[in-house]
Amino acid sequence: MPPFLTRRSCLAGLGSLPLAGITAHSALTAPLAGLEILGAPNGSTIVLVELMASGALAAAAPGATFRLWRTTDDLRAGIVSGRTRLFTTPSHVPANLAARGLPLRMLCLLGMGHLAVVTDDDSIADFHDLAGKPVLGFFRHDMPDLTFRAIARMERMDAEKDMSLSYVQTAMEAAQMLAAGRVSTAILAEPQATAAIMMAQAKGRTLRRAFELTSIWGRHKPRPRIPMAGIALHAGLIEEAPELLAAIRAGLAPARDRVMADPAAAAKLAEAKMEMRPQIFEKAFPHLNIDVVSARAGKSELADFYATLLDLEPEALGGRLPPDDFYLDL
Repeated sequence: MPPFLTRRSCLAGLGSLPLAGITAHSALTAPLAGLEILGAPNGSTIVLVELMASGALAAAAPGATFRLWRTTDDLRAGIVSGRTRLFTTPSHVPANLAARGLPLRMLCLLGMGHLAVVTDDDSIADFHDLAGKPVLGFFRHDMPDLTFRAIARMERMDAEKDMSLSYVQTAMEAAQMLAAGRVSTAILAEPQATAAIMMAQAKGRTLRRAFELTSIWGRHKPRPRIPMAGIALHAGLIEEAPELLAAIRAGLAPARDRVMADPAAAAKLAEAKMEMRPQIFEKAFPHLNIDVVSARAGKSELADFYATLLDLEPEALGGRLPPDDFYLDL
């Protein structure tokens, strides 16, 4: 069964979510204390980590904490319970939960595609070379799997029939299996793709990126980038914590610029805050496709991506596209 929350469980969680019902006076004068920020275990999350590390959010959200979520079920549980009101996420998750009644908004995009097919099979150089081959994926029915299967459809292939797909829970599990030679080909996110290549090399095995999925996407879409990851928030923060939103809006682009200017420093921060080995993060950096694009500015790309997923698996978007007010400006 796909790991999407039921409408009943989502709506049941609404009672614990603070809505935008407080006064403008209290919102303007009271910092938002005790905020838990959840981060996706992918490289683009480093932009939000850098923003927090710079102290830019300290006045508006004193004591804010950060932790990585491990699975999308972990993320969804945090959102529905109300513990998590600001988070980096696969871009379809807030759209899915908004369709089920939660007042979520997409603030911006951070990652424009971080998936690659990594293999030890010299015969694989393009998508169609996967025909008849075993391929390992992760997060079944979630972003990596949905994106891969959507691209297969664009390439006039049926991922369920034209290759032999199997799954593990996380990208690191897939990377470890590939590095150990237990599988020959896997769909991997970054920095786990880089980790697999480096782990295999230490064992005397050679792995390579056969292709990145953004390149295949670009054959069928206007740009070779996939709006896969970004920052979303609970709509109540818009009125409850305007100073926090202002700090985020003012600080994200400079945080991105600092990250892009010094990958080595970003790698050290990823080690401290994201439990990522700095040498792996730094080598993965060119493949992370980091950017900061407001959801409003990226609406056409997001809406097209959502429509693609909706056509493939309607439940992934809760059966419908998000409304116009889902997309926020920076």
